[in-house]
Order: sequence, then structure tokens, then C-alpha cells
Amino acid sequence: MFRFLMIIFIVGFYVLLSFFIFPVHILSKRKLGGRVFRHCSSVLLKSCRVRCKTEGLENITPGETYLVVANHQSIADIPIIGANLPINLRVLAKKELFTIPVFGQAMWLYDFVAIDRKNRRSAVKSLERAEKKMKYCSYLVFPEGTRSRDGHVGKFKSGALILSEHGCKILPVAMIGADRILKAGDFDIQSGDVRVKIFPPTQIAENETRQELAERLQDLISEYVESENR
Repeated sequence: MFRFLMIIFIVGFYVLLSFFIFPVHILSKRKLGGRVFRHCSSVLLKSCRVRCKTEGLENITPGETYLVVANHQSIADIPIIGANLPINLRVLAKKELFTIPVFGQAMWLYDFVAIDRKNRRSAVKSLERAEKKMKYCSYLVFPEGTRSRDGHVGKFKSGALILSEHGCKILPVAMIGADRILKAGDFDIQSGDVRVKIFPPTQIAENETRQELAERLQDLISEYVESENR
């Protein structure tokens, strides 16, 4: 319970801070928000004694924006990626999170994009908004759509990859161990070790469909996760 309350306090502090520094965020060409998100994520993990080993940082080009595609093991995936990828990152998040008072408003101010998974037309419009914002920030998406219950990589859906059709660079990321530090249905992050693997950027190939791209990314990430779990 103490650790859960500590998480609430840390997140609450950074959310309130975000409102005060918003004018500076605009003056920084919307880059300050990414640094605050990364700092908040790092503080959360360190406070909960979560140790991350990250490979492949050399695959990130400073100043470049990406569609970050990752496997989904727990809610902790977001701070894990936020803390370990040195990019101006936002999240394509389910719309329900934007209804949380104060927290939802902060997400909206800082260019997080709400996705209505039950309304395809609305989801497409949200992705179109994200595409315009990718001039200055990267977006994180979980193509599985829901968290894995056993640590294995589920089927990747192609819908979230619609941005790939506009030539954006895709940064595949694999995580191992996030499901052990925060189990489904729990909100109390446990201490432990997590591995993060950043693969070289890729793009949708000529004549490749989104479904084929989804399968290619799923195979890449799944192969790594399964090989490390053996």
C-alpha cells in the first residue's frame, strides 16, 4: 500500500508541475514535456527499485521522431519505455485515461492522443492527429491492444500501424520482465529486473501491407522475447 501511495504522489506531483511549466513547454517547441515525462518515469522506477538493462540505444538518432512499437506486458511498460528511450515521447492511449480529472487534461495538453478502440472512424481521426504531431514528437503504441497474461507476445493488430503508410520511421522495442514487476489487475509495482531491447528502425516496405508489417514486427519482437525467456 505504501508503494502504491508513493506512485500516486509522484505521478500527481509531475501532473501538477506540467500545468505550471506549460508555457515553457510551448517555448521549447514542445520538447520540455518529453523530458518531464522521461524524468517522471525514471523517478517512478527508481523509487520502486526497478532495474532496467537497455540494449540498442545506438539505434536511436538524436532529434528523430519514431512510431515506437512494443510488446505489452503491464501498465509498467509505459514508464519503462519512457525512462529508457531518449526521445521526445508521447503515448497513443485508450480514451478512458483522458476522463481522469486533471491527469486527462495534462495528457491532452502535452499531445498524448486518445484512441477509441471501439470506434474505428474516431480512431483513424486520432491517428491522423498524431501524424501531424510527429513533426516534433514520437508516439508509443502497443499493437497487441491488451496486456499479455503470460509474458508471451500476442497477435499484433495492424490498425495502429496506419501511420506507417505515411513514411514514418518505426522503432521496434521488446521488453522482458515487466509482467513480473506489475501483474495484471495490480497497481503496486514490485522491485525487479527488466530488459529492454531497441531494434534498428524500419519502415513499411514497398508493396507491403499493414498486416504484413504487423506480422513482421510481431515475429521480430516475439523471437527475441521467447529466446530470452527460455
